Amino acid sequence: MRVRRDVSSIPYRSASETWETIIELVTGRGSKYLQELEDAAGVMGSIITDEHLAACALMLEGVGPQLRIYCRYGMRAVEEGGKVDSLTWNPTAGDWTMHVPCDTENIDWVKKSLSKSAPRIRVFDIAEADRAEEEEKDVAVKSDGLVVDWNLKG
Repeated sequence: MRVRRDVSSIPYRSASETWETIIELVTGRGSKYLQELEDAAGVMGSIITDEHLAACALMLEGVGPQLRIYCRYGMRAVEEGGKVDSLTWNPTAGDWTMHVPCDTENIDWVKKSLSKSAPRIRVFDIAEADRAEEEEKDVAVKSDGLVVDWNLKG
């Protein structure tokens, strides 16, 4: 199962404030490896500023369902405001891995930086993500699996 959350970013929040909001969303009592999330702030600010999170989710796998976090930008961010629905579980209470989208141009330095400061945060190329998403849907359809898109707002 997957759960989606949307966080308003630039211009409603700065990139660093957006990352702080995401950290607050995914952590709580019993969170592990919180320092890695904090140490990744600079790199994550760059990724948030590049606006890839508008179309390609940051994915967190750990305790509970897979969490997909998207960011809203521009007027949509301003119109939607700062409310983020809290989670009913703490995805970082145990062993967890975060997958972050990045463009091909920046992926090498982002991977290098995060491998030192936050090895639980893994980077993937946004070009590969589109292909992987389509393959995943094809497999679900061929296996009579159910694909549910919970993005009710569109």
